[in-house]
Amino acid sequence: MAAKILLGAASLILAIGMSGCSGTKGCPTGIPGSAGGSSSGASGGATQSTGACSAGGGGNPTATGTPAAFAYYVNQLMIGATVVDTSGNFGQLLGFANPPSSLQALDTMVVAQTKWLYELVGSTLAGYSINGGTGALTAIPGSPFPLSTTEVASLSTDSAGKFLFVCGANNDEVQVLSINQTSGALAPVGTFATAGFAAQATTDGLGKYLYVTAGNLGGTVDVYAISSTGLLTRIAGSPFPISIATLRSEPTGKFLLGVTGDGANNGVGTPDNHVYVFSIDQSTGALSQVSGSPFATTSIPGDLAVHPNGTLVYTFDNVVSGPTPGPTPIEGFQLDTSSGQLTALAGSPFQGMVAPHGFFDQSGAFLFLHPSDKIEVASVDSTTGALIAIGSPVTGVGQGEVLAVADAH
Repeated sequence: MAAKILLGAASLILAIGMSGCSGTKGCPTGIPGSAGGSSSGASGGATQSTGACSAGGGGNPTATGTPAAFAYYVNQLMIGATVVDTSGNFGQLLGFANPPSSLQALDTMVVAQTKWLYELVGSTLAGYSINGGTGALTAIPGSPFPLSTTEVASLSTDSAGKFLFVCGANNDEVQVLSINQTSGALAPVGTFATAGFAAQATTDGLGKYLYVTAGNLGGTVDVYAISSTGLLTRIAGSPFPISIATLRSEPTGKFLLGVTGDGANNGVGTPDNHVYVFSIDQSTGALSQVSGSPFATTSIPGDLAVHPNGTLVYTFDNVVSGPTPGPTPIEGFQLDTSSGQLTALAGSPFQGMVAPHGFFDQSGAFLFLHPSDKIEVASVDSTTGALIAIGSPVTGVGQGEVLAVADAH
């Protein structure tokens, strides 16, 4: 099957290029695996000496107060970490040690319940317990956990953190794993066929249904009912003829919001400057656009994020085509939780804040951004949606775009 193009919070797996940290004790050495086709699996490898190594650049700001939230990233085949503290300071997480088992880590991660972090390492998932006070990562017993799918496009969980969903890209499937609620260990539930390329998955806000897109230029959405044990059953009418690259849910389970990504990030397709809002049939899980959808944006969105309170929506882009190529400011919208209507927030677009993706902490107090080789964070006014940058960026963190964020606990 021909490779397809994927947009969303996690791109098709690319081995993280090794730059900087040359000759530093504890840094991986060797040649990273090469990326090929849609699987882009790492075929090379690296070795790691003993000792700790920072995955970020030198001279970065630090935050020494009581941690409020941690943001993990991948650089030089290692996990690094940043922290924002309760006093509003942001910086590199001091003393953080890259877990040895994360060697050859790929830029695909997800956090469940603020307690566990899972990342793709080769053809397995490495799992870590997150120390809620320090941000330290400790391997979960039994990790790494094998995968049945041979390609991975993205990882996601349900809102309750009971299940982990692995989109199998050109394998045209989704693998479901259950998360042990005590240890965080993963156990296979099953692998379920999709109608085509499996790029990105999200559940509704109540965890009743799973929605799988085919990524950029995909023309259908697969929809499944999720049983109490994680088994998936395709609903009547699925797959639905909906062209959408990325879908996000809000906590009531009434709506899904999405973007086509056309014209953004990879420049493919006719530029589409809209956000699409779908109503979810509570009995069947079927989707239908709300009145007024799609809603216009100023720029061409390649991704979006929904605030944990369900009333704020932000769009992001890294446009490489259209009249104004290049990153443009983040846009914000108010979501009417009764009708699904979107209205622009005061102050939007937020000048000076650009990134291809955005990641909220679970409390919704902070929005983390990973533009280019740096990580930034903004405080979020949960009423007005205003974004205010905090401190200085952490730099030298590599070109990966994905972050895994967890509140301190």
